[in-house]
Amino acid sequence: MNPQELKKLEDKLLENLKKFLPKESKVILGVSGGPDSIFLLHILDKLKNTHPIKIVIAHVNHLLRGKESDLDEKFVKNLAKEKNHIIHLLKKDIAKISKTLKKGLEETGREIRYEFFKELAKKQKANFLLTAHHADDNLETIIMNFVRGAGLNGLAGMKEIEKLDKNLHLIRPLLDISKDQILKYLKANRITYRTDKSNKNTIYKRNYIRHKIIPSLKKINPNISNTIAKNTKHIREISKLLEEKTITFIDKNSLNKSKTKINTKSLKSQPKTIQKEIILHLYKNLAGNTKNIETPHIEEVLKIINGKEGNKKKSLGNFTFSIKNNILSITKNS
Repeated sequence: MNPQELKKLEDKLLENLKKFLPKESKVILGVSGGPDSIFLLHILDKLKNTHPIKIVIAHVNHLLRGKESDLDEKFVKNLAKEKNHIIHLLKKDIAKISKTLKKGLEETGREIRYEFFKELAKKQKANFLLTAHHADDNLETIIMNFVRGAGLNGLAGMKEIEKLDKNLHLIRPLLDISKDQILKYLKANRITYRTDKSNKNTIYKRNYIRHKIIPSLKKINPNISNTIAKNTKHIREISKLLEEKTITFIDKNSLNKSKTKINTKSLKSQPKTIQKEIILHLYKNLAGNTKNIETPHIEEVLKIINGKEGNKKKSLGNFTFSIKNNILSITKNS
């Protein structure tokens, strides 16, 4: 990247961050020590010069890579001290926790990190949590979601801004920036960072997509990360419109305050696309998330709604959807 391109990238991010972060904001920034989070920290430090904010660094040592994990922690601690930032550290044996919970390492690590981030935001009275997910991360997520049969929300990828709690918003300001741009910026500015060698291990699904699938796609379209980033904006707009229509329908047609009973006649009158969103939203209202709920699961519920049988029921995740006397009821599985 030439100096003009570097400046253009920097200015674009600074303007974007100003839109999200009011002056004097306190932000929690997840910093692993890798290139992406170090790049975002560098940009935030530049933002402070003209747009005062307070940065609180959060680092999680997953204890997965022995001495390397400890060196990452030391690197981030020294950086925070050098830049005069508050830093909070968490050490968790992710492998042990993952085994106990019978969950994957990636999923366990993510859950531990975000729980830590949210608790820290509450203690620090911070309204914003920033992560350094970029266009390539988003592309990997979209491919993973597509392969497992996710719905429209999954194909829309990560959101640039997401409400995590009443007073906390998650912001991903780098979703339009590619990994290549980040690495070139860091190199041009001689900014050091840590490298996680485990990111090359293709035993993990995300790494397999990163190192095997995406390079093949880039042979067809070298700029695929940015192309997908632009397309997902359009998908998110459509997804938002569907969500608004879905919420309006549920509010109007719920037969109780807990929104666990819906008249099936009114539900059947909706286009199938809206029906899917309604089922997904009803589930999310009760479960708090739609983790592991995929399109084929929703299709099974729609079969009992639109079928001709009388009394019928279908399990979806932790809940059962049942129909009796033209009323769809949702109950938690015992």
